[in-house]
Amino acid sequence: MYGIAVSVTACLRGRTRVDVAWNLDTAVTPRFDPADAVGITPGGGKLGTLLGGALDSRLIELASAKPTSGRVVEIELDAIESLAVGVEAGTVVRILMAPADTLPEELWDQLLERRRVTLVAELDGDMVTATTISGDGTAESADSSVVFETGSVLTTWCPRPTLVVMGSGPMAAAVAAAGDFVGCNVQQCTGPDAAIGLAGALSPLDGIVVIGHDIEATGRVLLAAVNSRAGYIGSVGPQSIQAARLDWLAYRGVTDTNRISAPAGIDIGARTPNEVAVSVLAEMIAVRQHPAS
Repeated sequence: MYGIAVSVTACLRGRTRVDVAWNLDTAVTPRFDPADAVGITPGGGKLGTLLGGALDSRLIELASAKPTSGRVVEIELDAIESLAVGVEAGTVVRILMAPADTLPEELWDQLLERRRVTLVAELDGDMVTATTISGDGTAESADSSVVFETGSVLTTWCPRPTLVVMGSGPMAAAVAAAGDFVGCNVQQCTGPDAAIGLAGALSPLDGIVVIGHDIEATGRVLLAAVNSRAGYIGSVGPQSIQAARLDWLAYRGVTDTNRISAPAGIDIGARTPNEVAVSVLAEMIAVRQHPAS
């Protein structure tokens, strides 16, 4: 849901119809992120992805009817769909599909801020009669979930931290693997341009780590990171590289580099790429859990 929030909000502001669908049977489909959602625009345009796109044609057909309210739809997966989802043929999954403009405006505000949010959908049979936001997004639970109650369904979305890794080679691969291991949405970029583009969308929940000997490339990414909302900025490399990167930033007017962890990682005496990766992710987690006041 977080992945489509910007696009859905743009559609709503532009008065473009968009129908949003998400999975209510996340336990049946453990291969997929429970926070995934898809938006369908007129003509079959698609924002985001749900269950790897296995149900796109069905959802586009449902959206083409231009429903005026949300609905819980039960879909029995055929042989091709079940193979794509990784379940047995004939498995039934429940999808909630609703016009985005029938959902609370506060929902999109919370998603844009990458906060935990619970949507309560009141049901009359399979039809959604009302939707509200429960809680203020500050609960500590880190798991997305779906709970059916009598006459309602509660969907809780919890954002996964994004970790952008700029660099290549064994060290970058180890940091990316460690990020994946602790549940981050890892985006590894071998060049600066892609990393700079991703940095602009980072939130205080997220981190970015630069690795490499190219001072111009790593400096550009660090500059973008400092100007972003990223909660963790890590600079991996020996002291000579760190000094050169900081000089590059200073030459461009960036003298407040307190947000940059250089060298990145908790001091555990790490030597191998895997050990360094563990120290970097441990530091990122510590910064996220105990942000500076």
